Amino acid sequence: MTIAESVSVMNKVSTPQKEKKFTGKHFLISILSFFGVIIGMNIAFIYFATNTWTGLSKENAYVDGLNYNQTIEAAKIQEELNWQSSLELVSQGAQKMISFTLQDQNNLNLSGFDVTVKIGRPTLQGYDQTLVLAESSRGQYEAVIDLPLKGQWHASLSATSPNGTPFQLEKRFFVK
Repeated sequence: MTIAESVSVMNKVSTPQKEKKFTGKHFLISILSFFGVIIGMNIAFIYFATNTWTGLSKENAYVDGLNYNQTIEAAKIQEELNWQSSLELVSQGAQKMISFTLQDQNNLNLSGFDVTVKIGRPTLQGYDQTLVLAESSRGQYEAVIDLPLKGQWHASLSATSPNGTPFQLEKRFFVK
C-alpha cells in the first residue's frame, strides 16, 4: 500500500457518530402526543354521541311491552281508516309553529279533533313539552312552540275524533 492509498483509507475511516439519547424532552413530547390523541378521540366520541345518536328513551317501556298487541291492533285500525296526515314544523321569524293536517280517504279535512303533541329531545331530558293544538281552520291544527336548542326533536302526536276514534303519529324534526 502506498502512502497515497493509506492517506485515502484513513480519510474514509468514519468518525464515531454521536449517539442519540432519549431525553426528558422526548419523553414529554411522547406523553403529550399520546394523551392528546386520547383526549381528541374522546371529544370526537362525545360530539357524535350527543349530536347524532337519536336515543332510546321510553318512560313506560315495560307497560308498553305488555300492551304491544293492543298497539299493533290500534295501528291496523288506523291504517284501515286510510287517513292522510302531515305534521310540520314551520319557522315564523324567531318563533316556530307546529302544524298538523288530517284528511280522510276522500281528501276531506277532518274537524273537531282533540290534538296534543308531546315534543322533546331524544337524548336530553328537561326540554319536553306537551302542547294542545288548536284548530285554526277545518282540519288544520296549530300551536306556537319554543324550541330552545338546535338539533333533533321528537314529536308524538295524539288526536281523538269527536266519536272517540284515536289517531297516533310520530315524527322527528331537525332544528337549525
